[in-house]
Amino acid sequence: MYMSTDTLAVIGSGIGGLLTLGIAMFAGFAWVIRRMDAMEHRLIVRMDSGDQRLDEKIDAVEHKLSQKIDAVDQRLSQKIDAVDQRLSRKLDALEHEFTEVKIAVARIEGPRPRLIVER
Repeated sequence: MYMSTDTLAVIGSGIGGLLTLGIAMFAGFAWVIRRMDAMEHRLIVRMDSGDQRLDEKIDAVEHKLSQKIDAVDQRLSQKIDAVDQRLSRKLDALEHEFTEVKIAVARIEGPRPRLIVER
């Protein structure tokens, strides 16, 4: 079978063009993948630094809140103790007055009657 050099040149240039197009597409795809990997790495680093800053801020807020809660708890305990002492004093005074009332009522009523009467 006889082929002219022009036909062989056209076939060769077609194969070369397809081969060049395939290599260019592969290189372009590899470049896009490499860029996406670099962007993903930058995004991960940025997110990690943001996450670290957020953790630090949360820890600072948590520490301040803990201090405030402790201060409120301490003041509340002091107030509760003061109220407890006042109520205890009032209860003791009320108990003393109640005992005096019982004694006064017992004096008014006189001695209790006995079941067996003396002869």
